Order: sequence, then structure tokens, then C-alpha cells
Amino acid sequence: MYDVANKLSLITGGTRGIGLAIAEAILAQGGNVVLNGRSSTPEAEALLAQYGPDRVTIELADVAQPDQAVALVTCAAARFGRLDILVHSAGGPVPGTIMDLTTESWMDAFALHVHPVFHLFRAAHPFLSREGGAVILVSSVAGLRGCPNSAVYQTVKGALIPLAKALAFDNAAAGIRVNAIAPGIIRTRFHEKMTDTAKAHNIANRIPLRREGTVEDVAQATLALIQNDFMTGEIVTVDGGMSMRITG
Repeated sequence: MYDVANKLSLITGGTRGIGLAIAEAILAQGGNVVLNGRSSTPEAEALLAQYGPDRVTIELADVAQPDQAVALVTCAAARFGRLDILVHSAGGPVPGTIMDLTTESWMDAFALHVHPVFHLFRAAHPFLSREGGAVILVSSVAGLRGCPNSAVYQTVKGALIPLAKALAFDNAAAGIRVNAIAPGIIRTRFHEKMTDTAKAHNIANRIPLRREGTVEDVAQATLALIQNDFMTGEIVTVDGGMSMRITG
């Protein structure tokens, strides 16, 4: 088992939602974390207050900007003298059909969800390969199955899956494991505009386990992927069985 205690994790999109929950799970196992976001949040500040600056730091940066992504890795490694785990959780909804989307929104989606992996991984590689490291890309079930009104979102989330496999294959000899996690309907800001009617329909007809997921559900599965040192190039779906349905 890969022990996260005293290891350093850099988590993009780590100041809220799924990223923050992953950070909490790692901290509970004795790990240290660098939380990244474009702005801080009360929840991130509370985590910093709880564990202290020796175990938690908040680094504000826009990883959609290549220079900021590289600088984020450099600063995190310099602060703690190591970098062992990289979690790319930064992202957000991009609604619209291909005819609705602007060129800017299409390009911005790739800049935030996909392109940071290139810059973050290359910058982190020397540190991840020191003692064997773990990388998690936060994808989505939208990248596995068709999803209405989300042409670019499901495209970028789907792109993370072969990217995780390519990185896993090419870097296994360096001791770096790369996996992806694919959450389903998880109650975060992402779904704050969902109507009560849509929520009831999802629970009654789309999700076999008859409930929405929680960020803790995703964090538990992510921690298991990090700790299992015989798993690489895999995608783990956390969606209550929703994506195994043919219709609904």
C-alpha cells in the first residue's frame, strides 16, 4: 500500500467541492496538502486553521495559464521539499450544444480541464519519480456516456481518460501511477442550478442507488486509488450505478 503519511499532495481546484474533500481525506491519513484555486474559500481557510501551515497551504493560481501552472508546482515543491501526489480537480460546468458555444468557451474549457495536465505533469515529474508518485485526473461520467447540452464539457472530461492511460503507460518505469476518477451526480456548486424536479427524476429513474453522491464518496474512492500501488491507467466511476444503465 502507498502510504500518504508525510507525503505532499498538490490539488488543483482544491479550495472547494471534490478537491477539498480529497484534501481532507489525505490529511486524515497524515498527508500534507497544497490547496490550489483561483481564489480562497472559507472552507479552505478552515482546513488551514485546523491543521496549520506546516501541513496545509493555499496557493492561488489559474492553472489555465501555463506559466502559473508551472510556478504552482515549483512553489509547492520548494515549500515542502517534495511533491508526491498530484490531483487535477480544477474545472467547472460548460453548458451548451456545439451550436450554442462560442469559440472562446470551447477553447477555455480545454485550457482549464485538459491543458494544465501537460504543464503540471511535466513540472512535477522530477519530484513524482523520486520515490514513486501518484496522479489523479478528475474526469466525469459525462466523459463516458452521452450527455445533452454539454458538448465541450463531455469532450474535455472524456479526453482526460486516454490521457491518464498514456501517462500511466509511459511513466510506469519511473514509478509514477496515473489513474482517473469519474464522478456522477455529486452535490456541489456544479449542480446548484438543478431544479427539485430534475433531482427527483434523477433519484427515481437514473441512479440505481436512489441518491445523489457526496464529495466524501468521491474522496474515498480517490484515496483508495492513491493508496493502491498496483493500480495504474484505470478509471473508477463513482455514480451510484447511473452510467451502467442503457436507458433512463
